[in-house]
Amino acid sequence: MRAALSKNTPKSYLHLGIMLAIMCIFRLPVPPEGLTAEGMAVIGIFFAVLYGWLFLDIVWPSLLGLVALGLATNEPMTKVIGSAFGNSTVLLILLFCMVASIINAAGIAEWMARKIISLPIVRGRPYMLILMLAAAMSVLATMLTMTAAVVVGFPLIKEVCKQYGYKPGDTFPVMLFVAMFYIADVAFMMLPFKALPAVVFGVYSQLSDGHVINYTAYVGICAIQLVLAVLFMLFLFRFILRPDVSRIVNGSADMSFNESLNSYQKTILYSFCVLLVLLLLPNIAPADWAPAAFLNRLTTNGLLIAYIGFYLLLNFKEGINIKAIMSRSVAWPAIFLVISVLKITAAFSSTGVTHWLGELCKPLLQGYSEYALIFIVVVITTIATQLTNNTAVAATFAPIAYSLALANGSMDPQSILTCLTLTCTLGIATPAATAASAVLHGDTEWVRARMIFRYALPYWVFNIVMGTLITYNLCRIML
Repeated sequence: MRAALSKNTPKSYLHLGIMLAIMCIFRLPVPPEGLTAEGMAVIGIFFAVLYGWLFLDIVWPSLLGLVALGLATNEPMTKVIGSAFGNSTVLLILLFCMVASIINAAGIAEWMARKIISLPIVRGRPYMLILMLAAAMSVLATMLTMTAAVVVGFPLIKEVCKQYGYKPGDTFPVMLFVAMFYIADVAFMMLPFKALPAVVFGVYSQLSDGHVINYTAYVGICAIQLVLAVLFMLFLFRFILRPDVSRIVNGSADMSFNESLNSYQKTILYSFCVLLVLLLLPNIAPADWAPAAFLNRLTTNGLLIAYIGFYLLLNFKEGINIKAIMSRSVAWPAIFLVISVLKITAAFSSTGVTHWLGELCKPLLQGYSEYALIFIVVVITTIATQLTNNTAVAATFAPIAYSLALANGSMDPQSILTCLTLTCTLGIATPAATAASAVLHGDTEWVRARMIFRYALPYWVFNIVMGTLITYNLCRIML
């Protein structure tokens, strides 16, 4: 019997047909007042690609969308593809993923996590242990990708639970997994060079004629939000959930960890810290200061390229080569999604779709305060990111939120987009939300899917309240 050439099913081709139909349908009607036929075609491509992300894949619908843009607009195909793949935000994400590969391969983040949870201060103190686990997950998520943080961090949590006599199926470990997932999600947003914040910042830059969001201020906002998230998590455990922690109080588990970093690991750790300082320095130093002027001329991408280049030049004995760097932590699906999104967003601006959407929303937003609008955006994105890829949700809602802010008149687009960034990350209810969520749901030995929703709900509610009342005001003050 002849083997099939393709793994696709008839259902896959049905979805492809629907994608193509969406592109065609938007080209048929007469455009509404204020919108051109070219703008209608771009909207159709956007919804078609979004449908492909939801029901098919991330990579090839993104590529198909680029080809469709080249055919539907007046921009030459070579320019469409060249500007899409050469976008500075795309390069930023790729380069930082390469840096994350170097950090991940060196084992630094895992060492720091084990060191944190082995501190003597946690013995017999359950809530101090929970705090140290949160610190460990924050380190992992900040330095690595979210998926890598979960893959490295969850075995540590399991080992801690086993040491104190907890078994798969017990309630306390499930509470810990959900809580640490939430803390890691918040910490993951700390560095603006990760895929999700980078795509939102890229959309803002595309729609605002090249303006950028202050990276250092953004990191400060994320740090404050992370502290508040940890405090809420501890409050929830101590006074609301109140799990049985008597085994930790009365236990004598040996969590000692005496391994030291070797010379190679210390070199990578110190150089990474220096890299972060240099990346953020131009945002806080005087513009006429010579080092800051040099770094501004070098740019973020130039600095990342220099770091990777020097790493390869030194050819460490324990290091990894360029092939391993490109494969370990580079989130290729997310990169192709960003490539497509930023080009479609640029087409929104050039064809007048953004202006038309803003004018359309003005009468709808009359009577709404800025806090009511930010609440609506935060709630919708929190719900949407439970159902599909969170980076896709951020890419979908970023241009809409920008238009809503302009139409409202009293809102700063930077603030609403930053709040959107910090709420699109909480995908945990379904495996489709993120790859990390799929890892959590896939661990059926320790975690029950029905329990995930129950213990995640308080964090969603808290994050909505925090995003509306605290994060938004922080953005107005600090950005």
